[in-house]
Amino acid sequence: MTATLPSGEPASVGTGLQQAICVDIAPQLHLVAPVRHAVVAALRLWGVPEVADDMGLIATELVANAIHHGNPGGVTAILTVQNSDAVLEVEDDNGGRPAIRQATEVDEGGRGLILVQALADRWGYRPGSCGRKTVWASLALPGARPEDAS
Repeated sequence: MTATLPSGEPASVGTGLQQAICVDIAPQLHLVAPVRHAVVAALRLWGVPEVADDMGLIATELVANAIHHGNPGGVTAILTVQNSDAVLEVEDDNGGRPAIRQATEVDEGGRGLILVQALADRWGYRPGSCGRKTVWASLALPGARPEDAS
């Protein structure tokens, strides 16, 4: 599968137990929805529609956070399905640790990582090179036993 987004050259591969799609975008909020749509479409195409909507919401939050809190460089989203997990990784140019905020009733934002934490089976971050970082979230695939999760 190869998808084309307005500002990126996605690539995907599918071999055996693994499926993957990679989308690079400019840090522009109007590109969040096409990334979400690509994630949902890929998961449905790969035969795991049960996790598509939750992963779509996770993609929305992680990509929007990368754009809001990242530096002017691009954002990369990589979705993989392998063995018993669907994993979304979002890399940006802000090497700082992501932080869950306690939004007030009047705050318009600040709940993204709370949603990710509520939906994902696991999530976290890892520092990258040259001031970059990757925030990731995983969902167990239907029928996967907990000990199968990687």
